Amino acid sequence: MSQKKILFFITIIIACLALVAALFPSTGITLFNKTLRFPALSEIMTRAPVFDEDPEEILKQWEINTLLKEESTEPTVKKKYKDTVKGLETALEKMEPVFELPHGNSSYFDAFFAKAEAARARGEIVRVLYYGDSQIELDRFSSNLRQFLQQKFGGGGPGMVPLRQTIPTGAINQSHSGEYTSYSLWGETRRNKEGDYGPLAKMFRINGNNKFTASAPRRKNEDRRDNYSHISLLTNNLNEGFHAELTDKTHHAKYVLATDSLGIQMLDFPLIFSTQSFSVSMNGNANIYGVLIDDGFGIAVDNIAMRGANGLHFTSMNDSLMRETYRLLNVGMFILQYGGNAVPGLSGERSVELYVNNIISQIKYLQRVAPNIPILFIGPADMLSIVDGELRTYRSLPLLVERLSTEIPNSGAAFWNMYQVMGGANSMRAWVRKGWAGSDYVHFTTKGANEIAHVLTQTFEMLYEYYKMK
Repeated sequence: MSQKKILFFITIIIACLALVAALFPSTGITLFNKTLRFPALSEIMTRAPVFDEDPEEILKQWEINTLLKEESTEPTVKKKYKDTVKGLETALEKMEPVFELPHGNSSYFDAFFAKAEAARARGEIVRVLYYGDSQIELDRFSSNLRQFLQQKFGGGGPGMVPLRQTIPTGAINQSHSGEYTSYSLWGETRRNKEGDYGPLAKMFRINGNNKFTASAPRRKNEDRRDNYSHISLLTNNLNEGFHAELTDKTHHAKYVLATDSLGIQMLDFPLIFSTQSFSVSMNGNANIYGVLIDDGFGIAVDNIAMRGANGLHFTSMNDSLMRETYRLLNVGMFILQYGGNAVPGLSGERSVELYVNNIISQIKYLQRVAPNIPILFIGPADMLSIVDGELRTYRSLPLLVERLSTEIPNSGAAFWNMYQVMGGANSMRAWVRKGWAGSDYVHFTTKGANEIAHVLTQTFEMLYEYYKMK
């Protein structure tokens, strides 16, 4: 074939494609529940590369205005704002695009700080319940916040864990043996008609002998291990005579608990020495909601990761049970990190509004069963999918974040805009190139999660400094 014929053939093909682009409906054509789209002619002629930004420039956006990260490990807030109330008020105002307090109330977390400060003196453990989806697996967000809060207010240990762990965690080594029936509000497992789940949104019903074993993992690049001085069982005893025995493998000591009372209760083992390894043998008919593993008095941060969850499960919990449970736990703050699992199923404004309304219902539930406890909602991160043939932010994600950032503060809870912190639309591409997110363009790597969590921690540092100065 001559060169002229080849050129003529290519020209005809281009012309045909241009004709299809001009005539193809902008909304696409639906066939077999699938929508076929074709780019418009104007879009083809003017389209520029979506990802021509410098990744380093995108990553600069997530450093919240005045909260610029420094290489020093020393706190940066005091250095930046000279310990002045006015300086911190100005900084809080500048954070508003990413941190929305309910009705602009900069004192919203003061009750938590007051409770945290008094914990050691009162011999109490104040719990932060950190609920989230797979982004918080392996304690990737909560570990950073846990370290900060425990350095400030005391406390230690990994917090509350389920009898059998199905979600990866790096905070503790644990195992379980014995017969049980499990119920959970997420995943492919049994549901409980009475809403009898407990604070981890799951419950283990034991009948007979069961054994829970745990040990402190060695910290990376360190020889030391954590100590545990407060170990408790959160149970709902279904008949008299529930019996539990803790074996302290560090000191070869035994502690026995036996109760004839029914109903939900916290069973505390009276440890004489701190331990790094122990087992709890249980016998009887009871619902086990969690094993609490803490050290000293102060703050405990419980990482409650729910792979695949969309955050709409709270209203399925029994009201009276959770009201009493949260009281027993001495909860000081709730953190909810959801939205990512809902994004792929959102197809437009109506579905976004429905999801946001459902999220507000969950917040109202927590406010009802645990009144006057501050709630922080962390919105979804940037997520990419194939949009019009290119890897871009999910279509409904910007609208979802916008609606959450408005409705959550109006409902009386705080909102932290992780999407904006990252850099907004299409920023996930830069995070992947940096090695801070995985190749699925959805989940953070451990390094990336630490980077985000560091900014969140600085936010709390600023709020605490402001609280103290007032």
